[in-house]
Amino acid sequence: MNNTPFNFSNKTNQRRVEVLPYDAHWPVFFTMESAKIKSALGDELKEIHHIGSTAIPNMPAKPVIDILLECDNLDNISWITEQLNQLNYLEVRRHIIPHRSYFSRRIDEKISYHLHIRERGDPQIKRHVNFRDYVIAHPDDAKAYAELKIKLSQKFPNDIYSYVIGKDKLIQEIDTKAKLWPGRKKDFLPPNTGPDASAWGQEKLIKAIEANLNVHMTHFSQYLDQIELIRVPGITLVNSGLPDDTFNYVLEADFSAEETESKIQEVTHYFSQKKLPFSWWISPYDNPNNLSDSLIKNHFENTENNIAMVFDLDAWDGKLTLPPELKIIRAQDKKTLLDFASVLTNDEASFKQYFSSVAEILTDDDPIEYYVGYVDNIPVVRGLTCYFAQVAGLHWLSTTPSARKKDYGTALQQFRLKRAKELGYHIAVLQASEQGYPLYKKLGYRDCAVFKEFKLIKSF
Repeated sequence: MNNTPFNFSNKTNQRRVEVLPYDAHWPVFFTMESAKIKSALGDELKEIHHIGSTAIPNMPAKPVIDILLECDNLDNISWITEQLNQLNYLEVRRHIIPHRSYFSRRIDEKISYHLHIRERGDPQIKRHVNFRDYVIAHPDDAKAYAELKIKLSQKFPNDIYSYVIGKDKLIQEIDTKAKLWPGRKKDFLPPNTGPDASAWGQEKLIKAIEANLNVHMTHFSQYLDQIELIRVPGITLVNSGLPDDTFNYVLEADFSAEETESKIQEVTHYFSQKKLPFSWWISPYDNPNNLSDSLIKNHFENTENNIAMVFDLDAWDGKLTLPPELKIIRAQDKKTLLDFASVLTNDEASFKQYFSSVAEILTDDDPIEYYVGYVDNIPVVRGLTCYFAQVAGLHWLSTTPSARKKDYGTALQQFRLKRAKELGYHIAVLQASEQGYPLYKKLGYRDCAVFKEFKLIKSF
């Protein structure tokens, strides 16, 4: 969330901010519109949710009915778009929050409709529904949210950007409460685990790897109040406030060649002012195509090239043999998450602070699982799995320096593959370092793309 103003030059749409008293017709409008959408999308639509302020009784709101479509498979987005076009939803475009989802709107005489289109199992579905239900059940939070919306609409009557940014800190606070609320909804649809491995084309694989990596890198930032998560058209930025570029980064660039210089300068200025190191990650489908050259021109250096690799879980027999001395557990509390962090750190204090914070908000609802391997009760290997975009993303595999000659890394990798296969996934993916690439190749992974990391040459 944007906890503080950020001077990106994206304030092009200065629509008037109109916050109206609650209207009992809003749920009726949702019911009528949802019936049309259900009829148009048929079995492809699995659930439909009324979200946002018009879904909260007595909440003042902009006259916009926010509707979340929980679809079976976003591989079918072209067909979904065709059906929505017939209902006068004319712009079905990629959504900025986050990474494999779509957004559309239409306006009729009395009300606007905004569609948030996501695939079943997307963690953003839980976030939106939990926020709505929590605010309905907690009048004090509802009152604070209503008062803030009215105050901001009066302060920024012609600046929708500043109005939205002004709500972000309180929204993040409520999101965190809702995430941990015992009364939250528990019976969400399971994620789509994708087609058989043989059906995956190259473009689908690469885009799934991109999306999975980005969810892994942004998911918890939505709930940690010390982290600034900035999503604006064209870029995503995470600022942890920690003096370790492991936790500060830029990703998902999607802007024009003409904007490149200004975007790079804005990002550089932002982190330089705060005296924080950061990384800029470039994925294969980021835009513009020559972003790497532009970063180098602006005093960045290419510090790492990770090879995206794919493992066919369908072709794997799933057999697992662990070294007898190695005990692997799922890390779910502060002690085990700090053990996870301790396996390999750039900055011990930063790692401890970050994972202590994650321990406070981690639940079974999250799309990320952390694993630690112990020998004689000492953590020696770690890794996490992110389940998103129909793939199991295997990230952060590390062993302690003293254990590097052992086969513990391979053991934990196989352990996570078995878990993913048991959950019904057909594809596992990872980004391999140059050192790790030969081992993964030997284990049966195949490479398909390169992800590049850049860092500013100037040190802080």
